[in-house]
Amino acid sequence: MPVVKATVHGAISIVNAIATGKGATLGISKNIDVIIETSQGHGITTETNGKLLRSRLINRVVEKIVPKKELQKTKLKILLDLQQ
Repeated sequence: MPVVKATVHGAISIVNAIATGKGATLGISKNIDVIIETSQGHGITTETNGKLLRSRLINRVVEKIVPKKELQKTKLKILLDLQQ
């Protein structure tokens, strides 16, 4: 079963300078460690802190990135570790 690990650095940017000539930005410093495990089967499951997480956003992103034929024969388990 192949495993992929990555760290995602969170950031938020809010800009409204086009219409008003003034803008604002906001930054956060959150990291999320992500582990994705693959196995035979199909479907996407997401867990955080040992609890099942239902996220249409995560599922839609995976469905856009991974080819449909691969998703039909591969089960993806996504583990999220939210760092404080």
